[in-house]
Amino acid sequence: MLEVAELEEILTEAFCTIDALPRLECVTASFWPSFTSQSGKEIRESPFWFTNRQLTIIHAIYHSMKTSRMTSLSLNNVVMMPPSRYDFVSTLTNSPLSHLSLSVVPNADISAWSGSKDINGSLGALLPLSNPTLKSLELRSPQGPYHSLDTQLSSFHYPSLESLVLENTIFDQTPSPNGVEEFVLRQKNTLRHLELRSCASYVASPSVNARLWSSIWQRWAAELTSLKELVVDGDSGYVVLDADWGYVAYKPISTIAAESDLSSLRVFRDAIVSACKVVA
Repeated sequence: MLEVAELEEILTEAFCTIDALPRLECVTASFWPSFTSQSGKEIRESPFWFTNRQLTIIHAIYHSMKTSRMTSLSLNNVVMMPPSRYDFVSTLTNSPLSHLSLSVVPNADISAWSGSKDINGSLGALLPLSNPTLKSLELRSPQGPYHSLDTQLSSFHYPSLESLVLENTIFDQTPSPNGVEEFVLRQKNTLRHLELRSCASYVASPSVNARLWSSIWQRWAAELTSLKELVVDGDSGYVVLDADWGYVAYKPISTIAAESDLSSLRVFRDAIVSACKVVA
C-alpha cells in the first residue's frame, strides 16, 4: 500500500511529464494542504512541502505551454509567494492561453504560511506576458479577501481580453498603474464582460480619504464604453487592516457616501443598458 508521501511524489512526477501531451488543451489543478488517509484521518502537509510541490507543478504546466495546444488553465488554492519564485513565467513569451483562472489563498489564511496577515504575493507573478491571445481572465479569492502590497500590474495589457472576473479583491486606496483599478482600464477597448464579487476598497489610514466606490464607478462609466455586461455581486464596501483579525469591514463611511456609491453604480449600469440598445 502506498504511503501518502509516496503518492504525493508520484502525482508530482506525473505532472512534470505533462509536456509529453502536446495535444492537451485544458488543465485544471487544485492544490490542497491536507489529505484524507484510508482510515479517514486528515493528514496536513507541512507548508514547506506544500508550497514547493505547488511551485514544481505550476512550473511544469507553464513549461508545457511552450509546445502544447493548451488554451485553458485553472489553478485553484494557490499560495502566492514572492515574484522571484515565478521567474519561469516570463520565459513563456508566446502564451497559447485564451482563458486563465487563478484562485488564491486569502490573506486571512496566508498567516499559516508566512505568519503575517497583510503579506500576500502579487497575482501578477502568474499572469502571462502581455499578448493578443488571452480573452478571458478570472482572479479569485473565494475563501476571503485578497490584497497584496506587492501588486505589480502595470506591464500587463491584453488587447483581446473580453471577460474579466474579480472576486474578493481589495482595491488600493490610491490608484496607481500597478493597481487593479488601472489594470481594468487598460483593457477598455475590448472588455465586454466585467464581474466583481465581494470586492472592497482598502482604507490604509482613516486620516486619509477613502477611495470611494462612487469615484471608481464614475471613472469606469466614462472610459469602459465597450462594456456589454456588468455584474456586481455582494457588498462593494470598504476594509481596514486589523492587527488581530486581518482585513475587516470599515464602518465609518457616511450614509451620504454609501448612497452616492449605489447611485453611481446604478448610473453606470443604466449607461451600459442604454449603449446596448443603441447598438441593437
